Amino acid sequence: MPPRVRMKIKLRRLPLRGGWLFRPITEGDLEALGTLMLEAYRGTIDYEGETLEDAKKEVWTVLSGGYGACLKDCSYVIEAEDEILSATMVVLSDEMDRPLLAFSMTHPEHKRKGMAEFLLKASINWLFDAGYEELLLVVTEGNAGAIRLYEKLGFRRVEEGESGQVPG
Repeated sequence: MPPRVRMKIKLRRLPLRGGWLFRPITEGDLEALGTLMLEAYRGTIDYEGETLEDAKKEVWTVLSGGYGACLKDCSYVIEAEDEILSATMVVLSDEMDRPLLAFSMTHPEHKRKGMAEFLLKASINWLFDAGYEELLLVVTEGNAGAIRLYEKLGFRRVEEGESGQVPG
């Protein structure tokens, strides 16, 4: 697996543009989120030959608190015709004691339309309104599209040995 990069953002309200209808994730989304995860990552730097069952297990790990409490109120999906097109999944990381973007994924047929950016901004706004100060994420080095999006939103790389708070 290629090296991973930690990034974080000091939270602030961000304008939502795009007008997509979105809603919080539910446990009932397990199957659809597993399918989305497999389709979103297949053939990318993050794909390691996982199956649909593997993807559903990974989604269940997030939903059931395996990486920390799933913050379902700020983990969102955009859907059309009973298919989830894009999703963000945010947890309260046990390890880092802060919100962590566990997954941001968009179906390949719907990439580059702004859905991931829209959902990330919605998640950031909810976290900010709830009183959180920062959001962390881990991304695969070499996933240039994701890193570009995160940097556009204001995320910056966390340097080795760097602690906690993001400078104002």
